[in-house]
Amino acid sequence: MCETQEIRYAHAMTHRDYAGELHVGCVCAEKMEDDYTGPRLREKALRSAAGRKKRWLSRKWKTSARGNAYLNTDGFNITVYANGDGSWGGRIEEQGTGRTIASRRRYPTEDAAKLAAFDGMIFLKQKRGWGE
Repeated sequence: MCETQEIRYAHAMTHRDYAGELHVGCVCAEKMEDDYTGPRLREKALRSAAGRKKRWLSRKWKTSARGNAYLNTDGFNITVYANGDGSWGGRIEEQGTGRTIASRRRYPTEDAAKLAAFDGMIFLKQKRGWGE
């Protein structure tokens, strides 16, 4: 908005009297919301998730009896597997309830499927309340 700071993590701000969406830094978001804790907490969660995703592929994945890579973390069992056509897919199971969701998309590599599974896990935790 002020165009004086380089922003790494942008907060998308909307207002009923403004047609578009503004992408601002944490300090501007605090002032615009008149909330001096919410934007910092959101940014901290985003930074944490970005760091976790960066380390996601280097984690110690185990191998199931079927030969699929899997990881138990955050209350989830995450499995990636090769499809018959050479593509990759995945499945996320909430360990407490047994709720399961499988990827519809096919991924070109095992690593791409693992990264998509990370994004899926974060989505399920934040938007659907899984893993709580």
